[in-house]
Amino acid sequence: MNIAVRITLGLLTTLWLQTAWAEVSIPGTSEECILEPIFESKVCTVEANRDAKVGVILIHGLGGSTDDWKNTIPALAKNFHVLAFDLPGFGKSDKGSQEYSPTRYARLAHFLADHHFHDKTYHIVGHSMGGAIALRFAAQRPLRFQRLVLIDAAGILHPQVISKFQAGSFLERNSGVKQTRGFAERLSGKILEQVDKLPISPIDIASSALGREHVLQGGPEKIAALELAGEDFSQAVTSVTEPTLILWGSDDLTVPLRTGKVLAARMPHARLQVIADAAHEPMNDQPKEVNKLVNSHLQASDEKLKEQFEQPSPKPAFASDRVGTCSNDSGMIFEGDYRSIELRDCSGITIRNARIGHLHVYNSRATLTDTDIIGKEEGVYAEYADLTVTNGDISGDTAINAKYSRLDMAGVHLKASKDAVKALGSKVVFSISEISSQHTHGAIHAYQQMDDGVL
Repeated sequence: MNIAVRITLGLLTTLWLQTAWAEVSIPGTSEECILEPIFESKVCTVEANRDAKVGVILIHGLGGSTDDWKNTIPALAKNFHVLAFDLPGFGKSDKGSQEYSPTRYARLAHFLADHHFHDKTYHIVGHSMGGAIALRFAAQRPLRFQRLVLIDAAGILHPQVISKFQAGSFLERNSGVKQTRGFAERLSGKILEQVDKLPISPIDIASSALGREHVLQGGPEKIAALELAGEDFSQAVTSVTEPTLILWGSDDLTVPLRTGKVLAARMPHARLQVIADAAHEPMNDQPKEVNKLVNSHLQASDEKLKEQFEQPSPKPAFASDRVGTCSNDSGMIFEGDYRSIELRDCSGITIRNARIGHLHVYNSRATLTDTDIIGKEEGVYAEYADLTVTNGDISGDTAINAKYSRLDMAGVHLKASKDAVKALGSKVVFSISEISSQHTHGAIHAYQQMDDGVL
């Protein structure tokens, strides 16, 4: 197996794989296994309170099972007909060398909801990879579906972004030194750039029966991880209009909180709630709080939810003479409106909740969050820069002019009358983003090696 693919598999499976719970019998539930038509295999389910008028379907994550919901099912079963199931390849369901993709899993969830809930309305709850499956399921516009809950949803951002985060988390956990995160992220980024240059992609391997059998040795976790990494959820994120609650563990080192922020910003009717003192499984780390939040979301009136998802008042017109500068410094924070900001030989710079007329970055590392760049001829000029941008609009005749830089953009809309990105010797990763330029219109979720080009 190519070393880059091997390392990618390690990042996408070992770090996502959660410690399995010992099999437990959840009080007040019944179990059964049935043959299903999607994978043509046996799938095992757990049900509670079948007499309830409204259903809830629970979808677990990579390496998990229905046992992941042992603290959730009893709490939800007080008010709902609860259905949980072991994804094929996991738990008590059949395991094989199949195409375990979120799209196929979503079709299975749809089948099970119709089979068990019949004419009942129902809600969808998904955790980790199950969150991605739940999102895909909801985007299929199933009849009688009402509300969605995503818990630490995995696989939404581009796999380069996720793997860099997980590599940093792994070294940070095992060395106890936070400074190792930056090194690990840069190293894994270089490795994954090589993966993108392979003649056959990891997703092609997972989608091929020959690849699954001979390269992945038929391992369901490896197959499911690569399938998850290969799916683009850009359209799903913006198409789900049902009220959505996004829960995230404050200490999650498996999937970045950044994912939840992007989902909350890009989904039409979503809100994010961070769970303190919880890691990747907040429903088991803080079960009382999570159960309260989920029950409240699923039982709230439409009027109450409408209030929660009301759009904020429009901001006043942009007009500022303030100029921000950083020269050979670190750790500076910029907030609010600026006519321009210039960063030169700086590191660890934070720009948040800002509106900027022009951003000039030279030989610097900066993170932008919830920030709009309202440029004229040019929005951002970046040279020998490393920029991570989360949520916001960047506009200008040329939105971004990059030279020998690395750009990581998630939940970003580039608006340009000419070029969205004009780049020389630069690398750009887009996650759940959008481009409007003379060259390109629409969603973008991709890695771009731009030696000399435009978008």
